[in-house]
Amino acid sequence: MSRNPKQSALQPESIAAVRARRAHSVKWQRYPLDVVPAWVADMDFPPPAQALESGIELLRNGDTGYPSSDLGSSYEAAYQHWCKESFGTQPHPLKTVADVVAALRIVVLAVTDPGAGVIVLTPSYPPFFNVVKDAQRELMEVPMSQVDQQYRVDLERLATAAADPRAQAIILCNPQNPTGRIFTKSELADIATIADREHLTVIADEIHQDLLSHGSTHVPFASLENESATRAIVLSSPSKSFNIAGLKVAHIELPSDRAQRARLEASPLLALSQATPIGLAVGAEAYETQRSWLDEVRHLIDDNFTIMEKSYASNELVSFTHREGTYLLWGELHRLPEGQSAYQFLLDRGRLGVGAGEDYLPGAPEFFRLNLAAWPSTITAIMERINDALGTL
Repeated sequence: MSRNPKQSALQPESIAAVRARRAHSVKWQRYPLDVVPAWVADMDFPPPAQALESGIELLRNGDTGYPSSDLGSSYEAAYQHWCKESFGTQPHPLKTVADVVAALRIVVLAVTDPGAGVIVLTPSYPPFFNVVKDAQRELMEVPMSQVDQQYRVDLERLATAAADPRAQAIILCNPQNPTGRIFTKSELADIATIADREHLTVIADEIHQDLLSHGSTHVPFASLENESATRAIVLSSPSKSFNIAGLKVAHIELPSDRAQRARLEASPLLALSQATPIGLAVGAEAYETQRSWLDEVRHLIDDNFTIMEKSYASNELVSFTHREGTYLLWGELHRLPEGQSAYQFLLDRGRLGVGAGEDYLPGAPEFFRLNLAAWPSTITAIMERINDALGTL
């Protein structure tokens, strides 16, 4: 597609313009004005206008009560078609909910027993830890291995944890937050084999499935030809793809295994976390019409990562993992003042707000997460802030 700015639906903005437009955004309002925020996972790009119009129409009509089944059906049909076009797959029926974290809590409580072990590959999205603990399940952390600027599943460690009689489920984030890995079909098959052998439920968070770097391919876990894939429960949402997290829409893809599906559908919590009518309408319209918008966004994000990787490729003070998916960059500082974390160092000396590494990988203060779904002016400012901080070492 053409990337001529005159034909683009996305017009670059300055940092000041983004901050002014996002007056109620936690990303932009958390820190003082002199701090550039690059932490929480939402984009600085405005959502696609055509999709938003579907929600605006509901507001104009005052049609803001509980959503009818037709909204859910339209959303499901749009998502089914999206997946067929994107991945060549046909998802199972959906249960719509408010967000993926709520969905994860529902699923963990429904398909595991009190006190059961739930495996989480680390580093990982912090709410995974919280959901497992709040559900009174045992968190079983399995560290991934870092090889050639990428994180890979340590199958030996995973197999050992899975063989523990307490283990009942694995939470799998793919594409992976925060490392940006997209697991290959072979890696997913290895995970599935372990889950098959130990009769574990795979809970697959695939919320970043549409945010792939150029040339990368996402394989939905439920598309595997393994017994565990029939019992797997997939979670996703248009919230990351189209920057509509505040509209509250996500879904649980029901497993094909009848017993597993019945266990999930019997959960009373499904009625307590409903998607909003505006979220369903906007999400459906986005899936139906906004592929070119997303393609343009992915080009912008790819460019941002290319600039970062080239700029810091030979820097001895900081390194980044190679990103295949998401718009998140996982970094590590190799020299820090004693007693300081990367988060605090970059905030104090660079006036840059990042995700604290210890939230994703407990006991690892040298790491941090950056959100690069931003305009070139913001990426330039982020790099300037990193360089300012590193210049003090």
